[in-house]
Order: sequence, then structure tokens, then C-alpha cells
Amino acid sequence: MNIEMRQDPLWGHVVFLSDGTTEVAAALDYGIRVVHLSRTGMENLFYRQPDDLSDGLTTPEGWRIFGGHRFWTAPESNQSYYPDSDPVACQVLPDGALLTQKTDPWTGLEKQVSVRLREDGRVQVEHRLTNRSGAPVTAAAWGVSTLRPGGEAVVPLPDVTPESEFTPHRVLAFWNNTSLADPRLRLGRRGIAVRHDPTVKEYFKIGVYSETGSVRFRNLGQTLEVTFEPSPLTECEDLGCNVEIYADPFILEVETLGARRTLEPGQSVSHTEFWKVT
Repeated sequence: MNIEMRQDPLWGHVVFLSDGTTEVAAALDYGIRVVHLSRTGMENLFYRQPDDLSDGLTTPEGWRIFGGHRFWTAPESNQSYYPDSDPVACQVLPDGALLTQKTDPWTGLEKQVSVRLREDGRVQVEHRLTNRSGAPVTAAAWGVSTLRPGGEAVVPLPDVTPESEFTPHRVLAFWNNTSLADPRLRLGRRGIAVRHDPTVKEYFKIGVYSETGSVRFRNLGQTLEVTFEPSPLTECEDLGCNVEIYADPFILEVETLGARRTLEPGQSVSHTEFWKVT
């Protein structure tokens, strides 16, 4: 296993992790952003925002997407867009790194992400949310992977069983102007697929409740499988969704959500994703 600090020409200072099969890097000059993920020697699956910000993924307050994997809290609101442009603290672990962002002054929440390389070849990404304010805060930990254009995300659907024949077991939510007729969307018996298409200008977002806690993304000759332990549907934000897919002309995002919790001052909640790149 290799863990080292590097100066990357695109991302700036990063902590780089490799087990010889998978490569991961996280930015240290801003974030939290995990900015690189790939098979060793292959292209980065994560998106990188251009220096001229021409993709428009910014806000007037100074937030910018940067790219890579970020840690948000649900539900989404104007408070989601605090400009996280300050350096993050990094503690090197025996099998990875622990990243800590300064407490968000808009929400009073502190975010930490630990990135660990497991012996089974997966990357373990734990998102820990701690209430540093003086009052209770209700939120859910939310992992958002901003991926390069040109790929396709697939969310498997559960099989119909005799026990579920007469009850609904498939939750699908649509954001704002998202259309069932969108050419990027494909609905099937066993899954839902969203294909990135840079020629379609409208933004697109759907949410799904995944009973298996899994979603796959294919691009650049690689497959990324993201898995997690699903919380009960009644504890999920966004009408019961724990997987969300967003697309616009520049990016496709794969998002997973943990349970909604009310945190008293000093309390924490965590949500863990496992990444497997093949």
C-alpha cells in the first residue's frame, strides 16, 4: 500500500492512496473533495471543473463544484452551498486518510471523511457529521460523486416476491421539470439507467429507494460500483430516496444518502459508502 502527499498539476496538494489496483486522491487545499478514483494507470472517473468555471457550477456566494466526491447534508437548501474553499486537515491512517473540514458557519455542522483501502479491494468512504452548534440540527449525511461525462449509471431494482406482489416496493421521485420522456432515462424491469448526454441541455434528477444499497457507473472502460447499508425508507429524505442521479450537459452525479437524524450539540451520525472499481 502506498500513501503519500503529492503536488498535482490539476488538483494542487493531494493525499494519494494506492494498493496497486485502485488509485484514490483527495484534495487538501479545499474541500472536502476526493478528486481522483480509477484503476491503476487508467483515466480518472471523477469530473474536474475547468479553471474558467465555464460549466456554470458555481454560486454568487463563491461556492464551486471543483469536481470529485463531496460530502453534503440533506435536505438540499441554500445552506448546502457554503463556499468550501479553505484547506482541510488531513490525518494519515495506516490504511488511508482522515479529512476534516472546518465547521460550516452556516449550519454549525462539522464534516469528516475517512478514505480507507480495504483488503477486499474496495475503498471505504465514511462520512461523519457532527453538530458543533448550540442547538439541535436535523440532517442526513449525503455522499455526492461528480463523474465525468459520457457514462451511464444503473440502479438495480428489487425482484418481485410473493410477499410483495400486492404492495409497492419501488420508489421513484422526479425533481422539478424532469420528464419521464427524457432521452437519458431508461426504465426496465430490473433497473433504472441514466445515460449522460452532453447534447441535452436541461438538467435532470431522479431519486430511488434502493433496498440493496447499490448503484453502478460505467465509463472509460471501467465500472464503479457504490454500495452502502440502506436505512429504512421512512428515515430517508426526499420522499424516501437513498440513491439520487443528477445529470446536466457537463456531469453525471451518483448520490447516496444515510438516515435522517436529529443531532443534539456534540452528537454525530455517519454514512459509509464502499467503492469497487473494475
